[in-house]
Amino acid sequence: MYRYNNQSRFNNVMRSNRYRPVLTILIIIVAAFLLLKLVGVGGLNETNFENQRNAKIRSEMQRAVAQTNTLSRLGATTTSNVLGKIRQYVHGVEVVNDLNVGMFGEVGRLYVQSLFDNIYNIIDEYDAKLSSGQKVNDSLSLLTDAINTLDARTSDVIGEAGS
Repeated sequence: MYRYNNQSRFNNVMRSNRYRPVLTILIIIVAAFLLLKLVGVGGLNETNFENQRNAKIRSEMQRAVAQTNTLSRLGATTTSNVLGKIRQYVHGVEVVNDLNVGMFGEVGRLYVQSLFDNIYNIIDEYDAKLSSGQKVNDSLSLLTDAINTLDARTSDVIGEAGS
């Protein structure tokens, strides 16, 4: 008979090495995750987001202002189409505002909702007057003022002297 049992010695060695491959794989996975996180993969680059957001807001506001400036006091035949485009561009700014609220919470709100609601109400009133053949001078003035207010707020939001 042997003084030492080889079987028990073999089991002890095997148990101590059993977790080495699992531990190695875990270390590799954690290292890869940390490397990708440091490089910025899968993360939100806040500066890039703000630049993209500001560019989109600036673009939508420039289009809304340009369309507002094309409106005629006489109520041309294309006025309804122009009002639709203005609504579209203002809605684009509103969507970006909602996205910002979604990203940063209520503290990320760039515009108060009443600003958009006011513009939509003016556009609806303008279109109703246009359809019924009434004078649209007051509605045009209100819409121009509301768009200019939104444009001024946009300049404050994106930090420009003027847009």
